[in-house]
Amino acid sequence: MKKTIILIAIFLLIGLKINAQELTCEDFKIGQFYIPTDDEMKKYTVISNDSIKEMTAERDLTVNKYIVVRAKNTQVEWKNGIGNGNPEYEIIEWIDDCTYRLTYDSSKSELDEGKKWVNDNNGIVVSKTKIEKRCLYYTATMTTNDGQKISQDGIICKE
Repeated sequence: MKKTIILIAIFLLIGLKINAQELTCEDFKIGQFYIPTDDEMKKYTVISNDSIKEMTAERDLTVNKYIVVRAKNTQVEWKNGIGNGNPEYEIIEWIDDCTYRLTYDSSKSELDEGKKWVNDNNGIVVSKTKIEKRCLYYTATMTTNDGQKISQDGIICKE
């Protein structure tokens, strides 16, 4: 009797493992996601002329998370929920399954100076570092026209 229970438990565990879905980069291309905010996300690294500098941006304490809705080559971001405030419209150019270039879509909304600067410097390249549970960890890097590299580590999770 004891052996039967152990065998049933083993088969159940194997069945659960087989049915447990391991997420891939493909799972983060289309759908609804969220980007949690934390103190790590306000840190930037700037590499310029062989020097490395850490910067910390001011964090908007009213933002708990960003909601991201992605279609094939576009994404829309809202602060704290869909329909909350003015969304940011972005264009995604896929480089490979796990890497893309992000620029702001000037045809959907007027861009402020910061967003124009990002676009003028060829956008932000986002590449996967790892996937854990329902979240993709990434490094976002922008190489400016004058050779600076600005990078930030982040996380995006499936709803």
